[in-house]
Amino acid sequence: PTPTAAFTPLHLGSKTHNTLPSRMIASRVLRYRPKALFLNSARLDFDKKLDFSRLTALTDLVRNEVDIVQDENEIVDLVQKSQPEIVITKEMEVSAKALEKFPDTVKLLCEAGTGYNNIPIDLARDRGIDVVNIPTYSTESVAHMVITYIMSFSAAIFDQARMLYD
Repeated sequence: PTPTAAFTPLHLGSKTHNTLPSRMIASRVLRYRPKALFLNSARLDFDKKLDFSRLTALTDLVRNEVDIVQDENEIVDLVQKSQPEIVITKEMEVSAKALEKFPDTVKLLCEAGTGYNNIPIDLARDRGIDVVNIPTYSTESVAHMVITYIMSFSAAIFDQARMLYD
């Protein structure tokens, strides 16, 4: 039998959801860890305090510890050398030219934030690459910031602080 023979697809209502690449499905059965490449992990882990243990428990994670990779040739080189199944970015553009040169091993592109504006989604889907983001990224932080601004503006804190120094 194939490695996925023991896998039971996830059933939600009347629909069967079995959209993960077969090697990722096999990871549930065989404990296979897909290779993942985080192209610019320093953008997310700027203070070197992030715990990547959950991600490394699920994947064979390679972290390129830079804030951004702007040269599309460098992006392509990193992906081709690593041959990952998963490519992760944080607020970094992946151009269509770069994506066209990604190896066929890439099955998932993940934006470690909320936007998709930096990834050519249609091209990715044409190549059989799923594109995902993290829709709940920083939701609590944004809510805290909004409340802070509301309190600040309602009490004219900036104006009062300025008066102290004038």
